[in-house]
Amino acid sequence: MRKIFISSVLSLALVGTLALPAGVFAATDCNFTRDLTLGVTGEDVRCLQQYLNGAGYIVATSGVGAPGQETTLFREKTADAVSRWQTANGISATGTFGPLSRAKYKTLIGGTPTIPTTPGSPTTPSNPNIGGAAEARTALLNAISAYEDARDEADDSDLEDSLSNLFAAFRAFLNANIASATSLARTAESQADNAIDDSSDDEDDDNEDADEDSAEEALEEAQDELDEARENVEEAEDDGEDVEDAQEALDEAEELLNEAEDDIDDEDYEDAMDLIDEARDLISEALDEIDFDEDESEAAAAIEDAEDAIDEAQEAISDSNDDTEDAEDLLNDALDALNDAEDAFDDEDYDEAIEYAEEAEELAEDALNEVD
Repeated sequence: MRKIFISSVLSLALVGTLALPAGVFAATDCNFTRDLTLGVTGEDVRCLQQYLNGAGYIVATSGVGAPGQETTLFREKTADAVSRWQTANGISATGTFGPLSRAKYKTLIGGTPTIPTTPGSPTTPSNPNIGGAAEARTALLNAISAYEDARDEADDSDLEDSLSNLFAAFRAFLNANIASATSLARTAESQADNAIDDSSDDEDDDNEDADEDSAEEALEEAQDELDEARENVEEAEDDGEDVEDAQEALDEAEELLNEAEDDIDDEDYEDAMDLIDEARDLISEALDEIDFDEDESEAAAAIEDAEDAIDEAQEAISDSNDDTEDAEDLLNDALDALNDAEDAFDDEDYDEAIEYAEEAEELAEDALNEVD
């Protein structure tokens, strides 16, 4: 909210300076010596456009006639700007910059009307700050725009210098220190752009850290899968199965995981993830070679956990000198659930086997708690 408020105030304040009467912002003496109307050309037309733009009666917002792009051509847009200036200063809005307009102009800038020595001859603008003021306003607007672009992407601390220089540029602009205002505004714009770049770099670093974490986690999971697969292959070998192809696949998977670990150390996370995926495919192939069924393995593991829990509860009941009737009832229920789990396993209903095994383990733990 603070950053939005600041940039909005700056924008409004800068726009407000465009409507300041001539002479309040900067003295502009073009020494007009002839009537300026549609169709005429000359440097005095350029000076008139610069004066109008500087006083807030913009000839054009962009392109020909815009601040910093004034021309020697008096056309419709110049006449329109003159009309608006005349209306604001109590002169008939004819669009022609004639004697009354020249006199009013001299009054506004604090000078006195001049009489041309050679009627109809144009003069060269005498104030070099006219174009510079337009350039300074452009630099300020660009700096404000850059600040607004950066405010949602960069931290406040990264924008402090930009904001400080932006305010300094604005103060210089109000004090008619045009060169200083332009320089400070451009510095503020550059600092805002740098803040965006720094923010992007920080985001890239965060993304890189996330990539590293993802790669390391994936590697750890794959290594666990490899260890578990080796155990399953060993069990299959003990059961008399031919596991040569499965072991070769697991050896190759291990090599890929070692390469992936090296890639992580080298911060090449994309290649590491590709190698990990290849290794996991090989682990799956190895398990397929021994007709490994993951559901069957999970069910067998659940039954084994239940058996261990029941054994622990039985030992505790046997060693207890207290009343163990409630514990024994729970243990019997656990044994019944274990039998149901084993029956379901034999029927290859592994999901049901897991449910009964988990129930048996829970009952055994309740029995143990009764004894404790």
